Amino acid sequence: MNDTDPAFASIEEIGKLFRKRKLSPVEITKLMLARIERLNPKLNAYLTVTTELALAQPKKQNRNFSLLAAARGIVIAARSTASPSR
Repeated sequence: MNDTDPAFASIEEIGKLFRKRKLSPVEITKLMLARIERLNPKLNAYLTVTTELALAQPKKQNRNFSLLAAARGIVIAARSTASPSR
């Protein structure tokens, strides 16, 4: 894992950090949202970023932290590869 940028860490590495409580779902979500905010103007990779929803979900998981909750806290991004209808 790149120690300075968890964006390049594997899911397994992030899961280990969650279990060791060196990183929380809220922290990784905030890091990823900051990365999106910084890079998206140039990359235009995200049409919609749901910041409030993205932060609400891991906050709920942090209240009941467990291994299963840790797995749920791993941040992913989904993208559509389908062309829009014309």
